Amino acid sequence: MRGGKARAVAVLAVVVCSLVAGSPAQSASPSKGEGTGHRHWVTSAQSAPMSPQQFGVVTAPALIPMRDGEMLRAVLYLPSRPPTDAPGPCIGVLDGYAPPSAIAALGGVYATILGDYATRGYAGVYVHLRAIGVPADQALYYKYASDGYDVVEWMAKQSWCNGRVGLRGTSLLGISQWFAAKGLPPHLKAMVPDVACGDCYWGLWYVGGMIAGSGRKGRTPPSTAYDEYAAARPHRNYDAWWRERTIMPSDREKIARKGVKVLIFGGWDDYMLWSYTHNYMDYRAAKGDAKIILGPWTHGQALLGGTAVEPYSFNNYQTLFFDRWLKGIHNGIDRENRALIYVQGPNEWRFEREWPIPDTNYVTFNLRARRSGTAPSLNDGSLTFATARPHERSVGYTYSPTGPYNDAGGGGARLTNDQRGDEQRSLTWTTPAVQTPTEITGRPNLNFWAKVVGPDTDFVAELTDVGPDGTSTQIARGWLNAPRFFDRSHPKPLRMGIAYKFKLELWPTSYVLAAGHRLRLDLSGSDSTGNDPNPYPSRVTILQDAAHPSALIVPLIGDSRLVRAYRGFIER
Repeated sequence: MRGGKARAVAVLAVVVCSLVAGSPAQSASPSKGEGTGHRHWVTSAQSAPMSPQQFGVVTAPALIPMRDGEMLRAVLYLPSRPPTDAPGPCIGVLDGYAPPSAIAALGGVYATILGDYATRGYAGVYVHLRAIGVPADQALYYKYASDGYDVVEWMAKQSWCNGRVGLRGTSLLGISQWFAAKGLPPHLKAMVPDVACGDCYWGLWYVGGMIAGSGRKGRTPPSTAYDEYAAARPHRNYDAWWRERTIMPSDREKIARKGVKVLIFGGWDDYMLWSYTHNYMDYRAAKGDAKIILGPWTHGQALLGGTAVEPYSFNNYQTLFFDRWLKGIHNGIDRENRALIYVQGPNEWRFEREWPIPDTNYVTFNLRARRSGTAPSLNDGSLTFATARPHERSVGYTYSPTGPYNDAGGGGARLTNDQRGDEQRSLTWTTPAVQTPTEITGRPNLNFWAKVVGPDTDFVAELTDVGPDGTSTQIARGWLNAPRFFDRSHPKPLRMGIAYKFKLELWPTSYVLAAGHRLRLDLSGSDSTGNDPNPYPSRVTILQDAAHPSALIVPLIGDSRLVRAYRGFIER
């Protein structure tokens, strides 16, 4: 591109930036994103038309036989029905934790929950999965699929069950549901996996293909039934051992074809967020009947309290779900939109027809070398609509396994502290300030080109909200191991001098960027809390020229000034 045409594009880029930047940025109180006021916001809580509490509760121990002769301990929570009454549906909880442990308190939580179900005519079964005699090299999700199948079918055959079985549970107690469903037990009709991964290799144990971090190292006795980390450690790559311990898209397709109804709960600050949003998307892609609720929660927070779901509470939503699909009560839960999300900023709930939101505006910000003048980082680049020049300057960083490390919060909840300290050791690219509240809802993606000196390296990306005072607050984050991006089962060392194209999927969010704030992308090679250091030193160069365009794709909702500016730019 030369001469007048090049100058025209340059002028156009300035015009677009002025549309976004406008007058000097002013901070604004959190509000709904511009152009989203007409959407289906939840304005109040509702009373739940649930099945009535009309029975007493009888508890009893039980032993459930497995196909290999093992007996699983269980506790029954049965409604005290008159002998002439017909049995009702039953709900199971499959617990892989072994008491005594810090997590054994879950038994008390679910005693209350299953007791409540029993008063409504359900039979409840709390099952302890295998806790002894597990081979050391198998000690992760051991026989969850076959045992889960056997438990479901045993429940269906009991005199206190009419053959319609549901499952519910949080975290490991949700993961176990997916394994039980993987075996396609004929009598499983509905399940509610809360904060539960499916592809636990990529989404939990080796996040983005990176080395297992401190959170996974903690999966040793007495917090768990057996030493899960020791079992997983030899399986650095996705192999046959992992294939037995993950629920992949093909598995979810089979479960969907069987007709199991699924309600998925999750939280924006949860460390399994990536995996269970993919569970939902894969299930819907296979035409499965599913609903997803995403709230302002950390891991397990919804079960133990946290911010209430609207229009119904966390437990009431699940009761309504089981009432509809196990008892056949037409309570309207199936006529709601499939996605219910908590939008951060206005801090309100909203229904959406589907997830991801069908009318999302995917806005492309190109990574540019021009300084933004807003970040004391290694490069202080800019994010603009305009494409890169043929000779756009590359930028880079050096990574060492001895540190210093940045902190993206990979071991737990999203970080709330100011990220400017880490940004001094990172590459950054920043937009001009937005002039109207702008909603980001969905999964941002970073598509970029890189050259690496070294056989292996990691990429850690953060999306942040930069306030008028310069404070940089984390919105979303994502992780990627370079060789395993191409092949998680048989990764090959990177070749020096080769420009590789990567796609790093940041974890989803729903967040309103206030007027006067900027959007920033941070990129580095380490995450000190979530994952162990990559053992290979490396020198990383990010390419951002016309032949190697690197870009951040951001999902925006509504008709904000930024969206209108982008439409105007691409139409020209």
